[in-house]
Amino acid sequence: MFRLIALILIIAGLGGAVAQAQDLQRIVALVNDEVISLRDINERARIIMATTRLSDTPEIRRAVRDQALRSLVDERLQMQEAKRRGLTVNQQEVDSAIAMVERQMNIPAGRFEEFAERSGIDPSAIINQIRTELTWSRMVRARLNATTTITEQEIDEAIAKLKSNAGQTEDLISEILVPVDNPDQEEPQRQTALRIIEQIRNGAPFQALARQFSRGTTAANGGEVGWVQRGTLPDEVENVVAKMNKGDVSEPIRTVGGYQIILLRDRQRIALPGAEDSKVTLKQVLVPLPQNASNADIQAAVAKAQQARNAIRSCEDVEAAAEQAQLQGAGSLGTLRLGDMPEAFRRAVEPLNVNESSQPVATQRAIHVFTLCAKEEASGINRNQVRQNIMVRRAELLAQRYIRELRRDATIEFR
Repeated sequence: MFRLIALILIIAGLGGAVAQAQDLQRIVALVNDEVISLRDINERARIIMATTRLSDTPEIRRAVRDQALRSLVDERLQMQEAKRRGLTVNQQEVDSAIAMVERQMNIPAGRFEEFAERSGIDPSAIINQIRTELTWSRMVRARLNATTTITEQEIDEAIAKLKSNAGQTEDLISEILVPVDNPDQEEPQRQTALRIIEQIRNGAPFQALARQFSRGTTAANGGEVGWVQRGTLPDEVENVVAKMNKGDVSEPIRTVGGYQIILLRDRQRIALPGAEDSKVTLKQVLVPLPQNASNADIQAAVAKAQQARNAIRSCEDVEAAAEQAQLQGAGSLGTLRLGDMPEAFRRAVEPLNVNESSQPVATQRAIHVFTLCAKEEASGINRNQVRQNIMVRRAELLAQRYIRELRRDATIEFR
């Protein structure tokens, strides 16, 4: 009798295991007749939860499963296109990408598979995702190279813009792009973006979330865009970034491709590559300040310095302008390396053209006006780097258009 009960229980257990296995093999979607199973979605969801350290709530789990399905559909399309074009990546490229993931997630070097297994993830599933990201990037670059030519005139214009922006600020940003491909996705994707922002602000790592949720070309690099200057981002993004402080994460920004999330990592004054090695020949007008100068003393000195500045049309006018303003401290400073000057003086002098004079610059002991007599530019701008920067932004737009084309031409069936 007991043997019969035990046998019944074993058979029931086996039946449950078989049913569970069959359920995992259930087809959730077909992408041009290629299967995405429930097992695939569960595996990707585990990867997302483990690598992003998202809060494990029913709402987050639903969002993660939705994201897993969208990502897997896109990746099937991307790899099908890569196969059609005969594009692959080698193991060395995959190993380099894994090393980057280890650095981003503070995993000891060479311990990636151990981390995956400890997190309950099949290492091959992450490696397949990485291989797809690399293949897609290569495919976008190949299409970009075949269809886009960057002229020397465009590079000249970009360099001219770099020079005109010298002395202004530039921002170090990372991004997450949550795509909106049709009107039905508008609100669900906005809610997805809001949940991502909430998780980031609660301590989830931006880089990991970018790798799993962003559909931009920067996703493989953890969303890192790099240093960008004012006027190089879309207006809707630029307006938000200008009001952010270092460390801020933006609210969802609606752009052409969807909702963009921006992390402002740093901000600095723009200095042209090699600009500090430029040499400047200067004259100055100097208005001394009394010890423990009052605000009235400083304002009077600034007014005198401004009077002299208004009379200067070229370097030859400096001494006469100072004499006319009844100032004794005027004359040549000789030729100086820009990088050797105090920060406040360098900011005042760097944007000047020859024979232009700076606005009055206050120090503890005096008010200074500098006139630029000559400038020897350092040849520090790398034209190839400028070309590369232009290509990166174009690749972002092309990638969004490319995946939309693949979706449009595909047969995608959800079950």
